[in-house]
Amino acid sequence: MKQFWVFWLGLWLYAIWSFGLTDPNLVLTSFEPYLHFQNNIWHFATEYRQVFSYMYVGIIAWLFLSYFWLVKWLRQNKISLPFKKLILWFLILMLPLFFSYNALSHDVFNYLFNAKMVVLYNANPHIKVALDFAQDDWTRFMHNTHTPAPYGYGWTIFSLIPFSLGFGKFTLTWLLFRGFSILSLVLTFVALQAFAKVTKIKLGLAEYALFFLNPLVLLEIVSNQHNDLWMMVPVIFSFVLLAGKPSRNLLKTLGLSSLLFLVSVSIKYATLALIPPWLFVAVVYRFEEKLLQSLRLRLHLPVKLITAGIGFFSKKVFCWIPTIAALIMLMPLFTERSQQFLPWYLVWSLVWLPFIKQPIIRSTLLVLSLSSILRYVPWLWDGGYGVETLAQQKLITWVAPILWFFFQVFKGKKTVSEKLVELQGKTVNE
Repeated sequence: MKQFWVFWLGLWLYAIWSFGLTDPNLVLTSFEPYLHFQNNIWHFATEYRQVFSYMYVGIIAWLFLSYFWLVKWLRQNKISLPFKKLILWFLILMLPLFFSYNALSHDVFNYLFNAKMVVLYNANPHIKVALDFAQDDWTRFMHNTHTPAPYGYGWTIFSLIPFSLGFGKFTLTWLLFRGFSILSLVLTFVALQAFAKVTKIKLGLAEYALFFLNPLVLLEIVSNQHNDLWMMVPVIFSFVLLAGKPSRNLLKTLGLSSLLFLVSVSIKYATLALIPPWLFVAVVYRFEEKLLQSLRLRLHLPVKLITAGIGFFSKKVFCWIPTIAALIMLMPLFTERSQQFLPWYLVWSLVWLPFIKQPIIRSTLLVLSLSSILRYVPWLWDGGYGVETLAQQKLITWVAPILWFFFQVFKGKKTVSEKLVELQGKTVNE
């Protein structure tokens, strides 16, 4: 299983590289060997910024190539592992990123400080800002100190758990948030398994690996510690409840599903975009039998026909829900609130990858995940966000996926035309 270890080595390379962007005002530990390493990599990243940027591109290329190699190997060998063993191997894989630095984002510092505002200062982070507590040492390495919490109250409440377990110690609390990020991946796997079970969609490890081993997902969720999967887990379970077998207590099922949906919204408001497919599933799955029975009485249709039809329509249509949800969750990326595009927001669509059967959509999302993680290159090269940097980021993000999409469309049309020519040839010969 050399593919696994090659990928693992790439994650270690990234973990080492990430400390070159540690904030100068942040000292994670006073351990002498670490301080020596930190000073050397700081110096290298500052003095040789372009070389440091090339290193990033090389590491990302390594990760994506080994990622595709590993997924291909899983698909060819059809590996199957018990849940506990699978989680153990995944935790081993996550070890490098657990000890990495959140090099590409400072959002986790806001998570930590917003929880600190609640616990220590008895303040509401949705009203107060970090600058109101400028005397606190943690504000020295925060980047967003002038705006209140942009997330819902649900995330603020949840963030109190790892913060409280950290007992006010920064490094311990920071690592606990990293652990909770890994936990969000595990819970997402459980949610997707439940989704596959109720919809009777068979998935192998290769399909799950498309999402859970995607470098963008791992770097943004584990290393950069973004909270996006904590938003997606409850909404996936919300769909699971609706897609399951109709229960006797319909209102209870709808109520619990609605509650999970609201929990997701309370973490990040982007889930609101999934209201249309959620309503569709709620109506079709919960009321399909009643609608068909009503049609039977009005049109005097045979009972056997109605019995055969119950579940057929909804199951066929429900296979498209993951694809529809993935496309819908791309829409918030174009809003002003998302600053036109933030790479980790792509996780909202990528989470549905295991269920997407359309090659053109699946492959375009994968290309977009690569271009999105490379979006950081102009920022690394210039050391800041200027007008040119933002323009370059947009080009890097969108040109490759758009070209790939139209290439696949053209390729598909050519394949269809070739089949028609071949079919016409056979007809003439006959």
